Amino acid sequence: MRRILFTLAALLAFGTATRAQDAHPAFWTVHGPRGTVYILSSLHLLPPDTDWHRSEIDSAMKSADSFVFEVPTGKSERAEETQFIYANGLLPAGETLSAKLDDDGRRDFHRALAMAGMDEVNLDQKRPWLAEIVLTVQAMYRRNYSPRHTPEGDANALASAYGRDIRYLDTTRQQLEFLQGADPSDGFDQFRAVLADFPNQAAREQRFVQVWAAGDVDTAATLIAQGLSDLPAELNRLDARNRDWTRQIEAMLSEDRRFFVAVGMAHLVGPKGVPALLRADGYTVEGP
Repeated sequence: MRRILFTLAALLAFGTATRAQDAHPAFWTVHGPRGTVYILSSLHLLPPDTDWHRSEIDSAMKSADSFVFEVPTGKSERAEETQFIYANGLLPAGETLSAKLDDDGRRDFHRALAMAGMDEVNLDQKRPWLAEIVLTVQAMYRRNYSPRHTPEGDANALASAYGRDIRYLDTTRQQLEFLQGADPSDGFDQFRAVLADFPNQAAREQRFVQVWAAGDVDTAATLIAQGLSDLPAELNRLDARNRDWTRQIEAMLSEDRRFFVAVGMAHLVGPKGVPALLRADGYTVEGP
């Protein structure tokens, strides 16, 4: 499961809900000395017919003064992303992914490319960490997943339409460095393992989305912990990021405002997820 599981659970998430009305993602309400923060477990890619709306979520969105998301996605941020990828996501001149693979690895590479509807030239110059992400997301797009009408997508649209305050927990560079991982200069062994396991990806995605749609935070925490069991550096970075987000949310709770926060599932579950950290710091948190 390796970095694909980690990356998608934390940033890209998954989507294959069985029926639209079955989506009931976990939702928390946090009370502070002055403010209130609503937190919704989000997936960043979903099938077009997924309906995660519930009355309490929609009421919280409508009442919110401020909306909070993981990272900005404006024109300047896209330019920064492009610059980062050129600096950190491409192999040195003359090196290619396919040349680093043995016969079995090249077979698995071409199989994964076919599943994603991509040509080798689209990935061959990318470093393994970036190739894993692009390959996985393109395969999901081919299965009709979309960023449209996701929790953060709809919340962002509402905030923009009504001129609400919008804030972010990370900068573009922070999020890209998070995805880049602890070993951006190598990672070829991991990439080979991802390619060999690629045919199992769709079933794994379905399991994750079923857990998210059921609001099952305990199973979600177990699956994420299992996926990170052999990646202690990335687990530590996830924990540190959750702690930083918790500090930011605690500062919001000192403001006389209502905040609506929509972020990826991996940051919200388990003993080191944001809701658990808020509870440990003495805040009243309603929800799972």
